[in-house]
Amino acid sequence: MSENKSNENYLLLKDILNEVLLRDIFLFTLLFLFVFSQSWDNILLLLYPIVTFAFSLFFRIISTNKWRSMFEDSPIIYNPLGLEKRHANRLNFSALIQLILIFWIGAESLYHPQLIDQYYNYFIALYSFIFTFGFYWIMIDLWKYSKITLTLSEEENILLSQKIEIIISLLKIKKFRLISLINLIVFLCLNLLTLFFIFLDLYHIIPGFPYNLPGTGIEGSEPIIIPYFFLLILIISPLLTIIFLILVYRDINNFNIGELNKKLNSFPKNVQSLIIENLKRMNKKFNDELKME
Repeated sequence: MSENKSNENYLLLKDILNEVLLRDIFLFTLLFLFVFSQSWDNILLLLYPIVTFAFSLFFRIISTNKWRSMFEDSPIIYNPLGLEKRHANRLNFSALIQLILIFWIGAESLYHPQLIDQYYNYFIALYSFIFTFGFYWIMIDLWKYSKITLTLSEEENILLSQKIEIIISLLKIKKFRLISLINLIVFLCLNLLTLFFIFLDLYHIIPGFPYNLPGTGIEGSEPIIIPYFFLLILIISPLLTIIFLILVYRDINNFNIGELNKKLNSFPKNVQSLIIENLKRMNKKFNDELKME
């Protein structure tokens, strides 16, 4: 009996997968196979879209399965990480664009290897921009959707004759401004530094490392040179995003229980009970903190 109960706390793979998630995986895998078929010796450039898509999958799984943590017809909208569906769409778009760029530079190295020397630096700059912009993009309107909202219809709220919306918790404006400012500064700095190191490489001041494309060696073409700083981008952008999301999650879930109880006192007991039980089910942290009077 206890074993069955413990199994209820975990979702099987068939429960997580749905049409939208499978569509994202199919499109990414298809483009990835197109790129992989070009016979890349070094998969470094492929790691960037993989990391971006991994974040997209994370948000997609949360978005498409959030309803499992709520009761049917729940009056609560729980978005501690913002609008996960929008995050997933933006990061998925960024990952696909990165794969298209890789496929393009790979094809150019095979069919026009003599031209690669003239514009591979533009590719590196654009590729860096697309990768960092994906993580910057999901943060620019985070304050609009990062909140816990209570929405009551006329049937649920017998004391008022219209639908009302009560914000239980939202991202504090000071924290949002700080996150936005840091996010913007880091985004600009990463791309400006990439351009700076590309410039230094052009004049052989600080050389990067050679990177073979699928067509390297054809017609005497040489490997492209990638700045060492480019490797740091793969770490900095995702790591900063994780830190920001943890801060936002903690801020949203750290609301005043006393103020919530005051807001709920004007509602019928059955409505109060429904709200409290939904909050407890959505986050284990609320089990100990929320008490029914």
